[in-house]
Amino acid sequence: MKTTIIEPHKSSIGLGANFTSLIILAAMATTAWISFIGWFAWIVPLVFYFIEKESKFVKFQSIQALFIGVAWAVTQLFIWIIRPRHFYSMYYTPGRIVGMGSFWSIISTLVNVAFVLLIVYLVISAYNYKKVELPVIGPIADKASEK
Repeated sequence: MKTTIIEPHKSSIGLGANFTSLIILAAMATTAWISFIGWFAWIVPLVFYFIEKESKFVKFQSIQALFIGVAWAVTQLFIWIIRPRHFYSMYYTPGRIVGMGSFWSIISTLVNVAFVLLIVYLVISAYNYKKVELPVIGPIADKASEK
């Protein structure tokens, strides 16, 4: 991950660029945890990308958050598709779930926690005006923020 320190500045929204980036990432992460709406959490950064006119830092954070939101939704969809549904009803005993159903629940929870930890790291970095480029999506977000 490449980290670059950015000069403090205001976004075209009227807030500091660091605070705007914090709002983008926090709103996307919060929306992602809401049932059914979470599939569309990536829309929040997309809206901020089109609203922002001046700050390349905010545009970069928006695109990077967009890709994180899409990756989060695709990962959850993949887990939802491949998890065996019949294990939930077959192996339920009072007080505990036995079998593959609990395994996929644990995997889903771990994936969600990993995404949240990544977003917390990015929020802290963005608030301190540090531009963190994630390995695959960072260069794409950097090119998109230049436009």
